[in-house]
Amino acid sequence: MEEWLPVKPHIALGGQGIYKVLYTSKYVLDRAFEIAELRLETEEDLREWREKRRKGRVKVKLDHEEYVDLGKIVEVQNI
Repeated sequence: MEEWLPVKPHIALGGQGIYKVLYTSKYVLDRAFEIAELRLETEEDLREWREKRRKGRVKVKLDHEEYVDLGKIVEVQNI
């Protein structure tokens, strides 16, 4: 790692934080509006997210309300 670059536009916290560490892909990082979207890992979750994102904004619900990295995806829905 040579330098940290800011993400534009900024990714909203959406009332959640990160407890320790959160890994994601560059693809998801470049397209995320809220931090919970960074939790998308499986091909099925990514496919559902992409399809719903085409229709508008999405909300990713996790089973852990406080920390994104400790939760698992429960639902991806349009808002």
